[in-house]
Amino acid sequence: MARRLVLLLLPVLLSSATGDAAEPVDVPNGEFRSGDVVALGREARVEGVLRGTLVTILGDVRISGRVEEDVVALGGNVHLEPGATVGGDLLALGGEVHAGGPGPAPVGGRLLTVGALEAAFAAELKTSPLALRPVRGLFLAFRLALLLGWLIVGLVLLRLVPRPLTGAAGLVPGRLTAVAAIGAAAVLAALLVSALLLVVLPATAGLFAAGLLVVALALAKAFGIAAVFVALGRRLTRTAARGSLLFGDPAALAVGLALLGSVSLVPVVGPLAWSIASLLGIGTALAAAARPRAAAF
Repeated sequence: MARRLVLLLLPVLLSSATGDAAEPVDVPNGEFRSGDVVALGREARVEGVLRGTLVTILGDVRISGRVEEDVVALGGNVHLEPGATVGGDLLALGGEVHAGGPGPAPVGGRLLTVGALEAAFAAELKTSPLALRPVRGLFLAFRLALLLGWLIVGLVLLRLVPRPLTGAAGLVPGRLTAVAAIGAAAVLAALLVSALLLVVLPATAGLFAAGLLVVALALAKAFGIAAVFVALGRRLTRTAARGSLLFGDPAALAVGLALLGSVSLVPVVGPLAWSIASLLGIGTALAAAARPRAAAF
């Protein structure tokens, strides 16, 4: 939920900065435009020839002319009208590709689309689990596999970096609001910086740099949410006797994950709870990284 809110706010913020974000990016018929084109929060139309790469974020793509290099659509649909050609690869993440003419899509390179299952995995790597829908069938199995993956990641981190992880877990109690605010600010900052990089850098370099930011957030989430699991599990197992099955941080991690994982399967409430936990995780990781350099948190 938090991620979707940020994504909805991003075009508004960019609109206030540019003043014309609502207007589509247009390469009219008969025009030959060199270089890459990036459209943020608006539609892109290519009726002429674009001698570069086309990237759209939260906007549809309509092509009736030619894009000589790649087309990347993040959060929008791609409409290939009769006469359209794409010289390179076409990647649609979170949208669909509609080819108006007969036969295969007129794409010279690879046609890559991310469907519902892959989109759920991509969302998990960012800040929320499955979409706001009842979880059943294959999605339930996939979600349970992801939760098992989180358990493995958490146990590996406890094995490799026990002191940093348990120290980060100690930051969570009593600081929920501050840590969540840090996480939300980090996600928003990463989105705005990614948008800036896509504007000022060539499309390929901008996508690579934005991808590095996503990876950094994913790593921060992996470390931080494991600390959140431990903190929650500690509270639930604080009365466990030494030597019992529920004693120790590995058991606390498993208990905390089991609770949050069970909640995440509940429609509507689950994705919101997991999104908040994810923001807490990112904020916890950043707070833990800054703690040695500061006298107090």
